[in-house]
Amino acid sequence: KSHQAAIIDPALAGEELLGLAEKHGAKVLFILNTHGHPDPTADDDSIRRATGAKIAIFELDAPRLEKNARETRWFLPAPPPPVKPDVLLKEGSEIKVGDLTFRTLHTPGHTEGSACFYVASEEALFTGDTLYAGSHGRTDTFGGSPAKMVFSLRRLKELPPTTHVYPGHGTETMLGDESWLTDVMYPIL
Repeated sequence: KSHQAAIIDPALAGEELLGLAEKHGAKVLFILNTHGHPDPTADDDSIRRATGAKIAIFELDAPRLEKNARETRWFLPAPPPPVKPDVLLKEGSEIKVGDLTFRTLHTPGHTEGSACFYVASEEALFTGDTLYAGSHGRTDTFGGSPAKMVFSLRRLKELPPTTHVYPGHGTETMLGDESWLTDVMYPIL
């Protein structure tokens, strides 16, 4: 309706995502990052240069956009360029795009600054590497924490079971279909 868009974790799909925005006549206002690893953020810079969109990330992961880009390739063809975010998110921060409001949920575990974006009006949750269909993100990388992941997963389980989950990897799911979350009680290795 508003012809405004946000791109969440563009990875290496910048050209494809820009093509979709153009096809639908949408102006990209924000690039929302669920965490600062290079795999989801690789095309942040190229999309910002092409659209003027603002890059947003949870404040604790902001340094990763520069540090990780220089220090690791993360299975990418080349390290992404260092990026300075435009918007530092906190717990509860809201980003408005057209009629949608993306509420930031701090969900540490995969990284200390991992976050999910919840759109209550659409019952949509963008989880990055926190929650996948049938699983969760790794906790054995720098900044990861099994105990914090348990806390984050328990927190997500409190959202309505009809919430659509759009993870950073794999297929979408419904929160109510992730019955294993009920059993999350102990640190996950």
